[in-house]
Amino acid sequence: MIVLWTKRLIFIVSALILGNAVSAEPTVRAAQGMLTGFAENGRTVFKGIPFARPPVGDLRWRAPVKPIARDQVAGAFGPQCTQQAVPASQENCLYLNVWTNGLDQKKQPVMVWVHGGGFRGGSGNIDGHALAGEGVVVVSFNYRLGPIGFFAHNELPGALNFGLLDMVAALEWVQTNIEAFGGDPANVTIFGVSAGGQAINLLMACPSANGLFHRAIAQSGYGTWPLPRIRGLKAPWLKNWLGEPVEDAISVSRAITAELSGTDDMGSLRRLAARDLVNALDGFQLPIVDGVSLPDEPAVVFMQGEQADVPYLTGGNSYEGSVQRGSGITLADVASGFAYADKAVRAEYIADMAGDEKLGWKRVFGDLRYVLSAHILTDAMSTVSSSAWRYYVDFVPVAYKDEWPGTPHAMETIFLFSGDASPDPEVQALSRRMRGYWTRFAKFGDPNGNPTNRLLNARNLTWPPSTAAVPKWLVFAHEDRIEEKPLGDKLGLLSGHYMRRHL
Repeated sequence: MIVLWTKRLIFIVSALILGNAVSAEPTVRAAQGMLTGFAENGRTVFKGIPFARPPVGDLRWRAPVKPIARDQVAGAFGPQCTQQAVPASQENCLYLNVWTNGLDQKKQPVMVWVHGGGFRGGSGNIDGHALAGEGVVVVSFNYRLGPIGFFAHNELPGALNFGLLDMVAALEWVQTNIEAFGGDPANVTIFGVSAGGQAINLLMACPSANGLFHRAIAQSGYGTWPLPRIRGLKAPWLKNWLGEPVEDAISVSRAITAELSGTDDMGSLRRLAARDLVNALDGFQLPIVDGVSLPDEPAVVFMQGEQADVPYLTGGNSYEGSVQRGSGITLADVASGFAYADKAVRAEYIADMAGDEKLGWKRVFGDLRYVLSAHILTDAMSTVSSSAWRYYVDFVPVAYKDEWPGTPHAMETIFLFSGDASPDPEVQALSRRMRGYWTRFAKFGDPNGNPTNRLLNARNLTWPPSTAAVPKWLVFAHEDRIEEKPLGDKLGLLSGHYMRRHL
């Protein structure tokens, strides 16, 4: 079903790019010039809007620069950022897209999507029609990936998360322009999955993003994961999962470029082929604690009370370990990190370990990387005034009950965007429930909505906020429910493992 839905989305995107005659009717005067979009399926759509100049040549590994003003027909997605799996991808990729319910609409909530892909793949080329149909303006965008987007070097002072700076630039574009598209710049929700979920956590921790958004949804983010740091920022108390110092970001970046260049001269490195750079990356790309764009790992920032003080919603799925193979982290790596607590881990995950040890360690990896983040970061929202909500998706369609050991990584995004396309009525219903909670959160800062809205949605569970003192999870399942410990005592064990990094 995953493959079928993915193919459907690809087909829709291709049809929009190749088959639609672009209407000259809907036009918007943006800060960079006149933009002409097109009408489709009841929405007004603008695609391929540049929000920064092409970050090529001397602009590689620099903060994004505002685009040159010009009028433009915004009828097709821009190129995807350079990545291994897309031959047509390129460095000239900083484009965004808008779906709105009409230019005559006023003050609609805005939902800005940040795509996933391990910070090494993916794009903002999505289908935003269904979500926009819930009365919101949807925005998506591209950001630089791999070592082009996240790179440390002795000759690069300051911010090193160039992909994160792209996200900030896209949010600045929204603040400047979205009112002309019917959106409310004072009501912007950022949301994303996987690396996009982690990006939400990064933006929550990024000083330059403060004030550019007003709610945040991190789907399967990983704010507790060890991140490389530049020299001078290695906190002596912060370790990796093996109890060793976290990686030095300059050394990590140099290991990639050393395969391609005999010199470490920045001019020479900027002349390297973009595709060679991304092809030299093994596993997922990690953001960098640079002390500027990212003062520290998100969980540390949250626990210190220095995150954005906005309503926050986050969660994960029951089989996040499905993504382990592509992460660059082996099951042996995971097991070695728990060598001191091997018996305790096996006891907690006995249902998996007894039948398939590999499945057990995959489950440990997924819970540690993704679900633990939701647990730690929502608890840490007690350091600010805004409330936090957390969810856990434990839904397997009947057709896949013998194939999936749980809800795979990022599957909630398919439910959210395209569950209506499923032939399964339960998937369709789950899609409607999730979309309702997400858009009510965007509208009101509470997934339950305002009091009047709650009466209209009486069939849904009331989703209480979660605190360290009173933990609550909304479990999306065949029948949704509210639980305090949907994973039993697993998160207690994993929380103790995380705190060992701080000793």
